[in-house]
Amino acid sequence: MRIPELLAPVGSMEHLKVAINAGASSVYLSGKEYGARKYATNFTLDEINDAINTAHMHNVKVYVTVNTLIKEDELEDVINYVSKLYAMGVDAVLVQDLGLIELINKHVPKLKIHASTQITCENQLKVDYLKSKGIKRIVLPREMKKEEIESLDKDMEYEIFAHGALCYSYSGQCLMSSFKGGRSGNRGTCAQPCRQKYKIDGIKKEDYYLSPCDLSLFDKLKDISQMNISCIKIEGRMRNKEYLAIVISAYRKALNKLKSNKELKNENISLVFNRGFCTGLFDDNPKRSLKAGHIGLKIGRVIDSQKNQIAIRLDDSVRSIPENGDGLLIIKNNDDYGFEISQPPIVTSLNHFKKGKFKQMKDLTRKDRVLVIKKVWQNKKSTFNLNESDVYLTKRNSLTKKVKEIESKGSSFVKSKLILTFSIKNKFPLLKGRLTLANKKEFNCEVVGNTPFEKPLKKSVSADTVKKQLQKTDNYPYQITQINVNYDGTLFIPISKINELRRNLFEKLEKEVVESFKHDTKTIKLEQNKKENDESACSISFYTNNLKHLEHIENVKRVYLEIPNADESLSLTNPNYNLNHMINFIKKAYEISYNKDYELIWKWPDITHDSLIKTLNKVRGILNKMHYSLPIMSNSFNAEYGFYSMNVTNNATIDSLENYKIVTLSPELTKKDYEDIIKNCKNPQKVEILVQGSVELMKTRYPLLNEKESKRNYKNYLIDKKNNRYPIHKSISSQELTIFNDSEISLLGEIEHLKNINYKNFAIDGRYKDDDYYKIVEVYTDALNGHVDENKLRKYSSKNTLANY
Repeated sequence: MRIPELLAPVGSMEHLKVAINAGASSVYLSGKEYGARKYATNFTLDEINDAINTAHMHNVKVYVTVNTLIKEDELEDVINYVSKLYAMGVDAVLVQDLGLIELINKHVPKLKIHASTQITCENQLKVDYLKSKGIKRIVLPREMKKEEIESLDKDMEYEIFAHGALCYSYSGQCLMSSFKGGRSGNRGTCAQPCRQKYKIDGIKKEDYYLSPCDLSLFDKLKDISQMNISCIKIEGRMRNKEYLAIVISAYRKALNKLKSNKELKNENISLVFNRGFCTGLFDDNPKRSLKAGHIGLKIGRVIDSQKNQIAIRLDDSVRSIPENGDGLLIIKNNDDYGFEISQPPIVTSLNHFKKGKFKQMKDLTRKDRVLVIKKVWQNKKSTFNLNESDVYLTKRNSLTKKVKEIESKGSSFVKSKLILTFSIKNKFPLLKGRLTLANKKEFNCEVVGNTPFEKPLKKSVSADTVKKQLQKTDNYPYQITQINVNYDGTLFIPISKINELRRNLFEKLEKEVVESFKHDTKTIKLEQNKKENDESACSISFYTNNLKHLEHIENVKRVYLEIPNADESLSLTNPNYNLNHMINFIKKAYEISYNKDYELIWKWPDITHDSLIKTLNKVRGILNKMHYSLPIMSNSFNAEYGFYSMNVTNNATIDSLENYKIVTLSPELTKKDYEDIIKNCKNPQKVEILVQGSVELMKTRYPLLNEKESKRNYKNYLIDKKNNRYPIHKSISSQELTIFNDSEISLLGEIEHLKNINYKNFAIDGRYKDDDYYKIVEVYTDALNGHVDENKLRKYSSKNTLANY
């Protein structure tokens, strides 16, 4: 059994103290820039320094998130920011940007790097690549299943999310906020469009299709302790301190109980913010949230509702009985009604209630309990019949007291061990301390008092009195394990001087502990890439999954071919790979393209869990034996061609992907960003830009429809409140859905400018388009030759946008 590290979210200095007191092993926080939660309070550099000092004194590690994508003009600033974090003694940084990883390895090589979940490391190939880059820990996607985690190489630290919000999309693979609201999740400013209601074409009712229930693996901690998981992470840097205190303390107690092979139940975690709980894909049990906001703890069901009272049949397992001042939420279908209890409720037995008797139960743990509540007339009245509604406890006043206890009386999970030795040297008191931290670091300090011992005029200070004064820890996170007093108790010194001696030693030990984590700082100056002269011609690449496109397309250098899923229903199933379909599709494509002028490249799905990789490699092996050999476009960080979902936003990332012939830049970039990149690019032939096509807004492993809805076939469109229609398509794995933008990005009018600043490769995405969409290539060929025809473009693409450009 392995008890994992408990990692807590921290959005402020106040939250840091709560996390430490509640029992966190480590905390993660962010500076004002470069963190994926830009709207949290976050920390100044001075505050980060104070946080690191405080945490290290309490044997708590500090990880700073530097997990946004870094733009070209930010590289020097961010590597100097990271250098300052290292000098302060941060234990690790969480990073998404591949280029930043490269810069840290070069300029701050001793700093530990944790790969953010936004890197989307879902298979062993990516683990191997990140290991080769010196990554010490990988935060796995929330979409990983238990058996998939267990199959990964054990020679790596893995961190998983155990509690908190779930994104509908794979982290790092969501562009919906960026393209629909101009706020990028990859830059820390997500607007959470997933928490809105949508429609599915064919279903009249709006619902929270993109809003999963929150994750809670609290009841799976025993399973986790038997896996190769180093750390469990609690999400919630933007949550309040009540959430932090209750959740961290609950997980700490449960983890401690596991040491003696005991498991705990805890209802309190449901009483702080949650959208309902599920175990997500850890054991393949995701659920859609009922509301975008807090739901609370389900306690029962309304069995009777009259003018002056509501009767609730309590679930037998519930131990949190609502009290006066607590809040309830009643939900029935799409309706809800919330209120605060303003009179002490009565808990009676079901038998008494049926007889019209409201006799208060003495044993509140019994079964068949009914909670009777007087209605609160001054609140908003319900607009629906409350009978047969589910009831949730959303607020519990008694938790406030618990939170205050954690704030004021809590202490760090692991205390440092301290041995004290008191003696007299030349009549002056001498106190030595040997402090051992949880990481086995040892510190030896001594202090000498400034007041000598004297012969007593009345009463001497005994050795027991000295020992008693030395036992006080003054709120320092020390556990005094031994006190040696080498003094016979025959002399006098003011007690205040013994206390002063103790405080001086503690302060000196604190200073030494804090300084032991520090490093020298240095200013880093990045060198500009030496540009190569490139007079080569421009080229067009074309994405497709339509064999008819291959027959007619001309004037393209590369065709990226994706195998479509033969099943276009919205239901997600277990892997059931159709080898014949895959082989025959590639074989036909190869035969069609054999005498064509373009290079045919097989585009693998962007999300490839290991079971799919094994299948794709099997297909490739069979094709190779048939002499159908194709280069691969893959996001494995180790292929020949890279799709825009690799989130390339700077030259450091381009240079780090050494094996790639072509990498496509992120479509989130602006015109200035494109200009900055190409200005410093040493090999423009390696860079490609998407100039036309529907951008992938989300990639998800969560089902869009529930079991009942999946039994009917609906059209594959998600519809928002403005009636925008977003196409939905299923990956070849049958386990992922991709939601595309309703309009196409089109940089037709910018082609001349992009060409003039030295861009060479331009891509058009024709996947899931009409059979004649390939003709749009002619529009861009003309544009490269100086003739832009917007009217001709609209023949093939009627709804276009410059997006973030």
